[in-house]
Amino acid sequence: MNSDQTERDRMRTIDFLQGLGVGGSDRVDWPAVFDRLHEGLVIAEVVHDARGRVNWRYLHVNEAWSRLTGLSAEGIAGRLVTDVIPGVEQHWVEDFAAVALEQEPRNLVGPVSELGRIYDIRAFPISKDRFGLLFLDVTEREENETKLRERAEVLEARIRDEFGARARVWDVSPDIQVVANHAGYFEQVNPAATVILGHSKEVLLATPFMELIHPEDRVGTLAAFENVKQDQPVLRFENRYRHADGSYRWLSWVTVPHEGRIYATARDVTQERAHAEELELRRAERSNLWSASRDLHLICSLDGIYQEVSDAWQSQLGFAPEELVGMRFDALIHEDDLDFAQRLFAELLETGSVGHVELRMRDRAGEFHWLGWSAVISGGVIFATGRDLGEKRRQEEQLRLAEEALAQSRKLETLGQLTGGVAHDFNNLLAAIQTNLSLLRRQIEAPDDRTLTLLDRAQASADRGAKLVQHMLAFARRQDLTPRPVNACALLDDMEPLLRSSIGPGVRIRRQFDEDTPLALVDANQLEMAVLNLVVNARDAMEGRGTLDLSCRLVERVDEPDLSPGSYVVIEVRDDGPGMDAAVLAQATEPFFTTKGVGKGTGLGLSMVHGLARQSGGAFRLDSAPGRGTTARIFLPVAATADTDAPERLGTSRAAGPERPLKILVVDDDFLVLMGTVGMLEALGHEVLEAAHGEAALDQLRAHSDIDLLITDQAMPGMTGAQLAEASRALRPELPVLLCTGYGELPPGSESVIAGRLGKPFTEAQLGEAISGAVGTTG
Repeated sequence: MNSDQTERDRMRTIDFLQGLGVGGSDRVDWPAVFDRLHEGLVIAEVVHDARGRVNWRYLHVNEAWSRLTGLSAEGIAGRLVTDVIPGVEQHWVEDFAAVALEQEPRNLVGPVSELGRIYDIRAFPISKDRFGLLFLDVTEREENETKLRERAEVLEARIRDEFGARARVWDVSPDIQVVANHAGYFEQVNPAATVILGHSKEVLLATPFMELIHPEDRVGTLAAFENVKQDQPVLRFENRYRHADGSYRWLSWVTVPHEGRIYATARDVTQERAHAEELELRRAERSNLWSASRDLHLICSLDGIYQEVSDAWQSQLGFAPEELVGMRFDALIHEDDLDFAQRLFAELLETGSVGHVELRMRDRAGEFHWLGWSAVISGGVIFATGRDLGEKRRQEEQLRLAEEALAQSRKLETLGQLTGGVAHDFNNLLAAIQTNLSLLRRQIEAPDDRTLTLLDRAQASADRGAKLVQHMLAFARRQDLTPRPVNACALLDDMEPLLRSSIGPGVRIRRQFDEDTPLALVDANQLEMAVLNLVVNARDAMEGRGTLDLSCRLVERVDEPDLSPGSYVVIEVRDDGPGMDAAVLAQATEPFFTTKGVGKGTGLGLSMVHGLARQSGGAFRLDSAPGRGTTARIFLPVAATADTDAPERLGTSRAAGPERPLKILVVDDDFLVLMGTVGMLEALGHEVLEAAHGEAALDQLRAHSDIDLLITDQAMPGMTGAQLAEASRALRPELPVLLCTGYGELPPGSESVIAGRLGKPFTEAQLGEAISGAVGTTG
């Protein structure tokens, strides 16, 4: 239907509503209200042709009209009934037109031959020339009544021809049987009448039957009585008779006139009517519950055909209820779930119920939704309820990902603790090696070139070991960091020449830096090393040829399981290499794991990046799949202020050392490190006392009041270096303490009790500078 036609139809509907006196449909959608009626509704207007013959045309029909007539309602507004139903009986045209012209309602029952159906129709006037029809299809009822009438006729013949048999039936029938006269009295009643009504036979024969009928039913009963007296049988007429206890019984009558008498039989339908009323009440309650529920409800036959569905099907899956009635239960189920669904249906038929099961069902758009179903058989039909599991499954998936991330985080934390412990022990070994190399260089007088070469190689190996330890400490988040507000985008821009020289001419770099990106809080030197590691890894993955995307931007809200809510600066390195499968990706940030050949990598590059990000308060993410390349993201917290001024780190002062030799107490639980440190201090001209643990050091302080400096290791059994420094203040408040450690983090509050710190391993020059700084700080 085109838009002009739709508008004309709407205007006709508005005219009809105005004729009803309800006004337009701005506040109430009356057509939608009418579409909810079970009865068919027709609004029509009387017209006359050129010769004055009466006809009428449709103005509006509801959805039930199509269901009850079997005709399409499309474009019906404005069409004549004789065009819509060409063979319609003329009396229907005239009778309905008369309702509008005479302004009198009518009740009519009869067939429409063209449609092959019988209708019970209530016609009522609306306004001049307009009327309405409310109708139901009563074909089945009329056919049943015809059968009952035929049965009554057979019964009457049988009564005449087989009086003896009738007498026996009279006595044993469970239904009431009576013979009444035209005066309104029973002349004969069978035993069932006395049983059902509770009155004696004498009372029933002596009482006008109208006195036994409920006052509300007397008018209808009198009209039926008059018809019977005119020799017209009355079939399936119901009224209420008073019982001897004062209550009423509903009776369904079939009456046949014969030779001035009325022969009638009645069946007690009191319980049937009560059951029907209860059933209707339950249906109304069910309808209300269905309308208020967002779950899918349905009633299905035992052969799997939808009979009724709730309105929620339209809101959840897009199907109107009338589209689904008559559909098989498995028509919308995902093909992968069909076998399972059919087995469940067979189980339901066998056991009578099915608990919670999950199936995918298609919506009108073709998308599939997970629904949880339960079903039970009752009253010969299947009642089923389905609930959308989309949100539940999304929450379960988020929980699964969070649990995986937590497990990975705990795994890396455990590896970090192990790596940190190994790095600490390795640091002590390197410290001993480096100090002894330094002392050996001093002891050899006029070394030849070969000796110097050997010493240089040994020192270079120790330096390489120290760098490896720093990578391990970075993964363990124990490296010594100097976090400051850093312009990450500018840092990447400054690094470009270094990056280009590192990746070679076969890799093209594409940059995307947001100018408004705020400062990140991070150690700039360590960040440069991390980015260089990622870029070199990307180059190796692409085998020296491809495109590398480097970006820097702000992410306002981060929804990550191991990140606090807030804003983060994100540095992203993406390559178009072959990518990694899930197994390799899961191990990529673990220390010493590498896919490179022997001698081509330590396996600490990505673990160092991970450790830097976590120690800086951020996170490191890898996203990769075969054929999709790899994307690495470093999340760094936004700096609270742009102030780049920071206090100088402890232990880095270049203050001039004392001119006189010092008396120094050295404390370390590792004998080799202790001896190496003692040797360096003596080489620098200082007097040295030694202790292997904290209690021994305190004893030395009590015994020697002239000690000028305390140098202590941090990680010692029994008493740590920071605890020793705190304890020494009780004995010598003015005594400076130099703390030696390979870890980047110190216990809270330890900075206030130490004069400086020295990272392990250290050279003789670094030791001398640290002593100068510590003594200068307190001096």
